[in-house]
Amino acid sequence: MQIKKLFIKSSITIADDKKEITKVVGTPFEPLTRMWCRHEAECLLKLTELGYPNAPKLISSTLNSLTMEKIEGTSLHREFIDEQMFFRIMGVVRELHALGFAHGNLRPNNIFIRDRNEPVLIDFETSCQMHNPLFFLVKFIDRMRLHLLWQSRVMQSSQDLVRTLFPRHVTLAMFIITPVNNLLGFFYSVKKRLRRSHKVSARKRDASR
Repeated sequence: MQIKKLFIKSSITIADDKKEITKVVGTPFEPLTRMWCRHEAECLLKLTELGYPNAPKLISSTLNSLTMEKIEGTSLHREFIDEQMFFRIMGVVRELHALGFAHGNLRPNNIFIRDRNEPVLIDFETSCQMHNPLFFLVKFIDRMRLHLLWQSRVMQSSQDLVRTLFPRHVTLAMFIITPVNNLLGFFYSVKKRLRRSHKVSARKRDASR
């Protein structure tokens, strides 16, 4: 979600007791700032009401900030995980989807592991609910991110795992994205050849004159 960074800038403030985090949202336009802040606050509040335990609990919110509980744990920014932990993370994401939410930004930085080996997801700025027309696209992106997590954080940490062994629900996304990429590559190559042939034909016509 690099495009998001062009519109939104966030700063994090940790309370003195280190139990709360205040996230201040900033954008070039005030209505956009309110929209981003209200969106994430509403998502966290609904997830808490639904009893979802793997996201921060919302404490309060204002027009351009929200205060939530601080997640104690380690992010997967540079951490490798075993196969068992990966399936726990996948279970947390599948439960989120079952509740009608898709995260949309499942980078390792946004996945924390608590001391009890419990995965927690943070940063719900780009989350999407089922009533949104983009829900299934964002859900698909979540599965893609899980696939990348499997390759970068699990496969490289174990030499005994077979590289063709992927979780079924993660592989499903790859069965779709790979043919699409190949098809787009084919059309791109055809378009390139047509341009070349058109240029050659134009040169021949100019030379004949």
